[in-house]
Amino acid sequence: MTSASRDRVTIDLRGIGPSVRAAASARRMCVAAYARLALAEASDQPVAALPPAAPIERADAVMKVTLRLDPLDAELLLLGAAHVGLSYGAFVARLLRGMPLPAPLAERVKDREALIVSSDHLATLSADLASLIRMLKRGDGEGAAGYRASAESLVDDVRRHLELASRVVARNGGER
Repeated sequence: MTSASRDRVTIDLRGIGPSVRAAASARRMCVAAYARLALAEASDQPVAALPPAAPIERADAVMKVTLRLDPLDAELLLLGAAHVGLSYGAFVARLLRGMPLPAPLAERVKDREALIVSSDHLATLSADLASLIRMLKRGDGEGAAGYRASAESLVDDVRRHLELASRVVARNGGER
């Protein structure tokens, strides 16, 4: 019976492990590929007839990978991923691609809070500026004078906000 699913087998090599690994290595194959080849030959299955691995059809497809790591390396992976707030897969993928890691999660939270405060301040300034413009259009110079300090600090406030926003985006590498 042919099945589209992939069958998995665990093989106890009972003492032949070193020679199997050496033979697979000599053919520049992993042990699993070498075992598939041996099983295909033993069952008189033409090697070319083996179904290829399913192609990845979408750019956003995800594959599960299992890693065997030294306990210290595994602990470093867990701590590193948690420190920057990424899944293990996203953390390893960034390292493999040479992509910068985002700032630590605690710093990103502080950055986000500072950006929210700055955005709220700009919203207040925007409302003040709208009121100032309405008063100037009505010729209410006395009322408009109360908004003078806000209007004068507007350029500096916007510049500070944009610097903060660009710094947050650059430090976080697109992560929230």
